Amino acid sequence: MDEPFESPPLPPGTRLHSFIIGAPLGRGGVGIVYAAEHEILHETFAIKEFLPNDLARRVAGNRVAALPGKEKAYAALRRKFLEEGQTLVQLARPHPHPNLVQVTDAFHENDTVYLCMRFERGQSLDALVESRGPLGESELMALLLPLLDGLEYAHAHRVWHRDIKPSNILVREDGTPLLIDFGAAHRDRADGVVSVIAQYTPNFAASEQVYGGTQGPWTDIYCLAATLYYVVTGHPPPSRLRPGWRSQCPGYSRRFLDALEAGLQFDPERRPETVASWRSLFMASEDDPGLISQRPSDPEEQKTQVLDQDVLIQRPSQGTSGVTTVLSGLEPALGPAAEQRHPQPASRSRRWIWVAGLSVPLLLGGLVVGSLMDHWLNPSPERPTSLSVESSSDIMRFGERLDLAGLECAHVKLFPIGERAIGLSGYLRDAQQLTALLERVRTLAPGLEVERRELAFASPFCDLLGVTNALAPASDRYPGMPIVRFNNPDRIYQEDQYLALDVFNPGAKGGYLYLDFIDSDHQVVHLFPSMALPDNFIPPGSLRQIGARDDAACAREPDACFVISRPHGNNLILALWSETPILPGWRSPQSEPVIGYLAVLRTALDSQPISSSSQRAISYHFFTTTD
Repeated sequence: MDEPFESPPLPPGTRLHSFIIGAPLGRGGVGIVYAAEHEILHETFAIKEFLPNDLARRVAGNRVAALPGKEKAYAALRRKFLEEGQTLVQLARPHPHPNLVQVTDAFHENDTVYLCMRFERGQSLDALVESRGPLGESELMALLLPLLDGLEYAHAHRVWHRDIKPSNILVREDGTPLLIDFGAAHRDRADGVVSVIAQYTPNFAASEQVYGGTQGPWTDIYCLAATLYYVVTGHPPPSRLRPGWRSQCPGYSRRFLDALEAGLQFDPERRPETVASWRSLFMASEDDPGLISQRPSDPEEQKTQVLDQDVLIQRPSQGTSGVTTVLSGLEPALGPAAEQRHPQPASRSRRWIWVAGLSVPLLLGGLVVGSLMDHWLNPSPERPTSLSVESSSDIMRFGERLDLAGLECAHVKLFPIGERAIGLSGYLRDAQQLTALLERVRTLAPGLEVERRELAFASPFCDLLGVTNALAPASDRYPGMPIVRFNNPDRIYQEDQYLALDVFNPGAKGGYLYLDFIDSDHQVVHLFPSMALPDNFIPPGSLRQIGARDDAACAREPDACFVISRPHGNNLILALWSETPILPGWRSPQSEPVIGYLAVLRTALDSQPISSSSQRAISYHFFTTTD
C-alpha cells in the first residue's frame, strides 16, 4: 500500500538568513522543525518551517509551492502560521517567561515562513511517563506550579495555548518544565480576535473546543488537567468521571484529586475560571469546605456531570498525539441563548429546501433517541475505558451474550457506567428492536441499568446503510474526518426552521467532504459541494459553515437556504470524506434518487487506485423534525 507523499526536508547545511540548517527534529501537520546553528552567535536554535503536506510541496531551489487548486488555502494558513510567530515574539517581550517556549524571530524565505525558537534539551512529558511510569504527587507538583505560572503569564497577555498535552511539555535536563508548541494559540486583542492554526488533540481537548463554545483560560485549565490525569494514571482521561475513579490514583492526596476533578469538568461553567483560582485548589487545606464545593455532593449528579467523551470523541487507544475525531454524541449549544440557536424564518406560503437555485420538497423528521452516529468504513476498535482488563472483558462477554453482532440494521457498542449500569451507543433499526434488546438485557442481568441517550434509530435507512457500508474497502489508517455540528444541537427541528451545519477539521490532514441529505423516500439532496459552495476541500484547522442561519443570511445567499418542511420523519445526512477528490465537482441536478447517486459513487470509487481506500471514511448523522 502506498505511503502518503511527504516533501523532503531541507538538506543539512542549507543557509537561511544567519542560520545553517541541521538535522530535522520532527515533522507535524503544518511543517518541519530543524536544529540550526546561528553563524554569528554560535548558538543552536530550533527552526520551524511552514510546509503543510496537504497543501504544498517542496519544489526546485528548496522553495515551497502550493498544490494546484490549494493556493488560497495555503496562503490563508501561512498567514495564520506567521501570526503564531508574531504572537509568541510579543509574548516574550520585554522578558520571556522561563516556562514558555521563546520565539525570537519570524521571517519569509523560499516562498514560505520560518519561526526561530530557542533550542531546549530535554524529554517530553509523555516520553518521561512511558519510560518511568506515573509520577508521584510531589514530583508532579514541582512541574505543575511552574507551568501554571507560565500559563498565567500567557493569559495575562490574552493568549490561550489550547493544545496542552504531554507531548507539548518538555522536561529540561535540570527538571524544570517548558510549555512548547503554541501552534493552536488564540490571541484576544483589542482590534479583534486572532485564531492561530486551530488544531487540538481530542484526548486532551475541552468540550468548548470540540463544539464551538467560548474559549478562555478555562480551556487551558481543562487541557492541563487532562494532561495531569495522563501523568497520574498513564492514560488520557476516561469517557466520564465515574464514582470510584480515584481508586486508580493511589498515593495522591484528596486535595490534589479534588483540584484535578475541578479542572476536568466537561461543562466549562463548572471549571475554575482562572489559573489563580485553580492553583488555590491545589494549595488548599485538606479540610477546606470551599474545595469540596467544587464537586457535586449528590452521587447521582456526579455520575452525569461529565458527558461521555468517548462517545463524543473516538479516542486513539494508544499514545497521546492522535488527532482522529469522530463525533457521536449530544452537542452543547452553539450560542449563548436558546433563542439564538433556533432562528425561524418568516412564514412562507410554501415550505421548501433551497439548494443551489432549486426549490426541492424536503421530507424531514423521525424519532432520534439521542445522538448522531459516526461509523467508519472499517469497524473501529473497541472503545477505550477506564476499567480494568477483567472488567473490560466482562463487558465484551456480555455484548457477545446479547448477540449485538447478530442484530439486523444495527451498530451498537456497550460501555460501562459504574458497577451496575451500562450505556448503549450507535444505532438500532427501530424502537421494537430496542425493546427486544432491553428485554434481553433484563433477562441476562436483572437490575442492570441501561443508559440509551446516545443511541439513534436508523429506520427507514437500513437498506441504504447496507449499501453505503460496502462502498469502499475497510480502512484502518485514515486519520479522521471533520466534525459535523448541527445548528440545533439536539438535532430536532420544527417546521420552517433553517437547517445549517458547521464543519470543522481539527486534524493535521486536509480532505474533500461530500454532504448529502437523504429523505425517507430515498431522494438525495446534495448539500455540499454546491453551486453556492463549490470548493469542498477542508484544510486542516479550518471551519466551514453550510446553510443559512436566518432570514438575512438566506436573503444574501438564497442558494444556501435549507428550510424544514413537511412531511416529518427520520432523516439522514451522509458524510463522505476523502483525501483525494471522488467526484469532479458539485452535482446537477441537486436532487436525484439515491440509488442513482450511489451507483455514481461506486463507479467513482472503483476507478481510484486501491491504495486510496485507506484515505476515505464515512459517517451517518440522523436528525428529526416535528410540527
